[in-house]
Amino acid sequence: MKHTKKNEQHIIPKTYLRYWKIEPNKNFVYGIDFSNEYKKGVQTFGLNDKVFKEHKYYNINNCSNPYILEDFFGTNIESIWNDIMDEINEEKNLSKEVREKIILWLYVSKMRSPYMRNNIERITNFIAKTDERYINKDISIEKEKQIESISKRIAKQIHLGSFVNKEQHNNLWDLFSKTLNAKQWRILKSTTDFEFWTNDNPGFSPNMDKRFAIENPYHHVIELNANSFIFFPLSPKYCLEISPFFVGTPLEISALNMKIEYEQADLEVVDYINRGIFFTKTKILVSNNKKSLEQSIRRN
Repeated sequence: MKHTKKNEQHIIPKTYLRYWKIEPNKNFVYGIDFSNEYKKGVQTFGLNDKVFKEHKYYNINNCSNPYILEDFFGTNIESIWNDIMDEINEEKNLSKEVREKIILWLYVSKMRSPYMRNNIERITNFIAKTDERYINKDISIEKEKQIESISKRIAKQIHLGSFVNKEQHNNLWDLFSKTLNAKQWRILKSTTDFEFWTNDNPGFSPNMDKRFAIENPYHHVIELNANSFIFFPLSPKYCLEISPFFVGTPLEISALNMKIEYEQADLEVVDYINRGIFFTKTKILVSNNKKSLEQSIRRN
């Protein structure tokens, strides 16, 4: 019984959700759970609501401490968000330490996202069922359920393996950190009338390939290539924009030493970012503004 509380694990860090609170003294946010067939409108969720949690989602069952990842997130990762936001809220030219913390936060935020596991499960499920149909043409209901169960288990192993497999983790982290450091950063500011939303898969890249951008304008993942743009909502007021450096920028300039500007975004930019947040959610959209979420349902 002592692990009951740990078994219900936040898929969106509580320390991050706090910045979308409806009021400073109330631990509630507005949200839409698109997986709920019975309550389709905007709801009020507590920061500890079950909609933000999954049962034993990060547990590693073959480990002596199955909660090692959950403990790591709580102690080493989620504790840094307030440090990040303290400097951003003062609109400082961020310290190198905070910039490094932002890179770490973005990396873990994307890697722990349910989207990552769901995508692995979807691909594994498709390959296994296609292979079974090739052999037997038809799949029984029992066989289909068996494949889905195995795919779910494999997806969890691969997903969590990206954290616990040292070589895999080091390779991914090296690519991620070097890519983000090799781009320019600025922090966009919303208006009080139209602020930034967030979701259960924060951070996305616009599709820069014109051949596919019409049908799929946003990537659910952060694209790690030279031409990619990245948007990460920091709070209702601030959103981090990461983009390629301009041609002619001195080679010694990087994200860790450049001057980071705070710029007022016009309504079209805020709307574009919020559309990206809407389309790259896994199932949950979050805001501190009920009216703007209601508008999102009508428009999208």
